[in-house]
Amino acid sequence: MSEPNQVKWRGIRPVEPREAIPIQPYGDFGTQIAKHNWVEGGTSIIHTVTSGKNLYLCSVAFSVYPIADGNGSFNIRDDNDNMKHILFQIQRQANDGTMVTLTFNPPFVIPEGWDITIWSSTTGFRLRGFIFGYEV
Repeated sequence: MSEPNQVKWRGIRPVEPREAIPIQPYGDFGTQIAKHNWVEGGTSIIHTVTSGKNLYLCSVAFSVYPIADGNGSFNIRDDNDNMKHILFQIQRQANDGTMVTLTFNPPFVIPEGWDITIWSSTTGFRLRGFIFGYEV
């Protein structure tokens, strides 16, 4: 069996038809972005939005692997590295890991030059962040 919009799929098959997403990134669905990064004691950039484009962020995942007590966050910074949004903020004890996911419908629109970052307060407090979306 095939579906009528199957020819429009790019990369990962959408959970629901792309036409159902209220904010349409124009006729061209742009470039699919699926990236991850990790950090342990500091800040790590997962993705910087390409100049001249917007990122339509569809989902994020954030996992913690603490071998030391600490805290961390999943953030969006503007082009001057000012914190604009904190998507997750977490504090855990050693050996008390967890994972959090978040889906945006409609997608969260992030302008050109902005960064998606993860931050960890200390060495031994390991974080991994994953994003999925489209740049148009």
